[in-house]
Amino acid sequence: MKVEIKDQKYYFDGEERFLVSGEFHYFRVPHEDWETRLIQLKEMYGNCVATYVPWIVHEETEGDIQFDDCPQRDLTAFLELCKKLDLAVIVRPGPYVYSELINGGIPEWVFDKYPEVFARRIDGSCLNSASYMHPTFLEKARPYYKAFADVVRPYLASNGGPIFLVQVDNELMGTHIWSGSIDYNPETCEFGKEDGRYAKFLLDRYGSLEKINENYNTDWASMKDAYPIGRNSSNIYASKCSKDMFEFYLELCGEYMEILCGWLREDGIDSPLCHNAANHNMIGYFEKMLPRYDKFGGMLLATDHYYCLSQNSTYNNPTPQYAANLLFSVESLRNLGMAPTIMEMPGGSLSNFPPILPEDLLAWYMLNIAVGVKGLNYYIYTGGINFKNTGSTADVYDYDAFIHADGRINRTYYAAQKFGKFLDEHRWLQSAEMVSSVRIAYEAEFIRSNQFGYNGEFSQDAAYYFMKHGLIYSLYASEYAPELCDISNFVPDTDKPLILGAPETLSRKAQENIIKFLENGGKLFILPILPSLDENYDPCTLLRDYIGIKTEPFSSIHSTSVSFMDERVYSIGYKRAIIPEEGKDTVIGTAEKPTIVSRKVGNGEVIYAGFSYQLEQNAHVDMIREIVRYLGAKPTVEHSNRQIFTSLFRKEDGHGIIFVMNLYSGAQSTDITVGEHTWKNVELAAMEVKTLEF
Repeated sequence: MKVEIKDQKYYFDGEERFLVSGEFHYFRVPHEDWETRLIQLKEMYGNCVATYVPWIVHEETEGDIQFDDCPQRDLTAFLELCKKLDLAVIVRPGPYVYSELINGGIPEWVFDKYPEVFARRIDGSCLNSASYMHPTFLEKARPYYKAFADVVRPYLASNGGPIFLVQVDNELMGTHIWSGSIDYNPETCEFGKEDGRYAKFLLDRYGSLEKINENYNTDWASMKDAYPIGRNSSNIYASKCSKDMFEFYLELCGEYMEILCGWLREDGIDSPLCHNAANHNMIGYFEKMLPRYDKFGGMLLATDHYYCLSQNSTYNNPTPQYAANLLFSVESLRNLGMAPTIMEMPGGSLSNFPPILPEDLLAWYMLNIAVGVKGLNYYIYTGGINFKNTGSTADVYDYDAFIHADGRINRTYYAAQKFGKFLDEHRWLQSAEMVSSVRIAYEAEFIRSNQFGYNGEFSQDAAYYFMKHGLIYSLYASEYAPELCDISNFVPDTDKPLILGAPETLSRKAQENIIKFLENGGKLFILPILPSLDENYDPCTLLRDYIGIKTEPFSSIHSTSVSFMDERVYSIGYKRAIIPEEGKDTVIGTAEKPTIVSRKVGNGEVIYAGFSYQLEQNAHVDMIREIVRYLGAKPTVEHSNRQIFTSLFRKEDGHGIIFVMNLYSGAQSTDITVGEHTWKNVELAAMEVKTLEF
């Protein structure tokens, strides 16, 4: 079977199909059960298998790397079986894999014998994970990567085998971030060296020590003194330093991945490469890394989508709030040029409490397709027994998977089978386009900003929250479906209005692109403030000056009247009142002082509102829908129940499908209209996603 990724879609032997993969750990599942469970995967419409290849399993003792010496390490036999059953394969060799293995799958001897490789916090304490670019860590990982390559090389697609993707490392940076810090290992970062990595990074960025001291408000006598200041949300100098340190950390991580890719190519692994962000909040961390991998043929960036992992999980089942997260996640991947792929889609949960149930699992899967996912890998498809002395949570790694560790079929298997049948019958969705009415602008910097520490008047982190819990949610509740646009990377077409929840800090490039959008005749809705800083926290008022609307601080009133609405809008947070200019501004909203105005700008038009909100009231939806309608947005799916979300996909031949989503614990109904097509009283059970085709 030949699997290709082209034009952000998957092709199997030249035919468009969804990637439906199951995580299957040969080192856990009893050897005698492999074939039965792989056949069961195919019977639920699976066409691919993914597996970690854990370093901790294959090199228990330093220098003694073992493959195929016993059933639980017999990777060769597993790949032979996958080939026989015509299943594509994704191999994931780490070095870090997590998978509830000790040290995330890195052998204990690495840390016992070479403690210098631990990642460190700024105070020097250990993060209990590896410092990726530490020379000793790289030295110890290299022989393992070579041994892995020697085993899998005959099974690459280019050699007639089933392996079509090789994943480099796993959930990069997650192991550090989840411990509360990026890596400050002094040997890795080379702090205190005149020509060290950190010093070179700062000099490349600023050009001279004098400029660095000016930006950081420091008095370093030489680059030997250069050391991160630490985060302080009220100190813009500390925020600049924190931002630079985080960008430096990203460069180290990108270089680490580049080294791993280079090892694979040196050892004859010519397969396409992939990686998975640990969650939707970390996709933006990879934006600047991806060009590094062009020389290796590029890299498919995927992500993980989980819910109900423990009592600490924000969501125990699919919710409207998480629907907004999923849209942002998938659109972020699409804007990076990726086939939106979920490398870890829950097939169960590490925790038994709260439970994952078939009904909410099926709704979760359908919700992912409703926002544009093209491929997925169930984590995990089947459980098993941990290799001796490797598990960090239990001896039996059951995960409440579709196929339990002892081979019993879980009820959730049938939900996944039903979903797989839907995907098989709707292969045409691979090339269908999601229909939208408006674009929401964002920058990947919004996602990274929680690592920088700067708050300001309206931070990038606040803008990110507002985008998901205000703008996306409101548009989902209306008939005006959103798509997302990374405004720092391109100028959007003017066929749809653009909405920007603008922070105080917006990159110079993003400001320039919005100006070009308006010059081209675009229509912009911007709130709650007009940016005044660039990505380096330096003054930059390009967009504010171009739009020209004058504002003043305003925080005492929490409702507004909108001229084309009969109701007053409450529960909004003011940042700015507007000082209208006669002949230029048309006042649309007032609250003692003007709060919303429209103005012709360039060849386009701007509506500016001096407030933000979290969706709570019907009036919030009414306000947004009336403003985007005023700006010329065209409706997608009209639905009579605002608590029901919808999405619409169409093909060029007119074939369309509507996803109708009830993400609540009780039954609901709604009327649906798309163009000339109407469905009355569509009934949905609790936690159900239905489809309507036309």
